[in-house]
Amino acid sequence: MIRSSAIAGSLALAFALGGPVQASEAGARHATWQGCLNSNFGIQSRLTSRMLAADAALRACREAEQAYLDALATSPLVDAAEAAEARPALLARARGWLLGRRAAL
Repeated sequence: MIRSSAIAGSLALAFALGGPVQASEAGARHATWQGCLNSNFGIQSRLTSRMLAADAALRACREAEQAYLDALATSPLVDAAEAAEARPALLARARGWLLGRRAAL
């Protein structure tokens, strides 16, 4: 069985090799998810701690996250089970991005 961190790392490869239609759909859905996370984190971080704000943003953007994972699952290199298995690693990276990117604020 492939570890979820390895799958998360290979999602970029699948994104690059999945073809222009799949790549543009996955890219658009990733941008939507990232925008949702950034917006929600910005609002929540004014009201509570940064850790709680990151968790709240991840919860609020669950629908956009699932749309991104669904788009990745259409790739010939990543199936639905692998995309689902990679979810914990993707969430950890997203949480790290939110907290690390905003560290200077």
